[in-house]
Amino acid sequence: MRMNNKFLLIAAFIVFLCSVVDFVVLAQDEIIELNHRELEPHQRPVVKFPHALHENKIDCIRCHHDFDKYGVNNGSEGESCTSCHNGKKGLVSIEEAYHIQCIGCHRILLRKGLKTGPVQCGDCHKKIRKSEKQ
Repeated sequence: MRMNNKFLLIAAFIVFLCSVVDFVVLAQDEIIELNHRELEPHQRPVVKFPHALHENKIDCIRCHHDFDKYGVNNGSEGESCTSCHNGKKGLVSIEEAYHIQCIGCHRILLRKGLKTGPVQCGDCHKKIRKSEKQ
């Protein structure tokens, strides 16, 4: 009887540990590094974008857009930003697109007195300290 209790306790612990590891891995996946070749060489540190903080607050199509010839936003599932924002099609560059979308939205929320994200360069483009690189 005691052997069964130990086995159940160990099995429960392993299941718990696996679920915690899955949660941590998923949480890490929700931080996206905005690093495109078109932005190189970088003049500022690459932005670490917290996708999870945004996905339930704004409509996906706001950033993941694809306008057809009639101006209808059909969404761009699976398309890269630089497939259009590459400086060749008369659209704003990828850098300008990020700044317009991110800072623009944050400033609108700020004017409304709502909690929002950063609007200053150094708040997104954070310098990495030597101790954090390891």
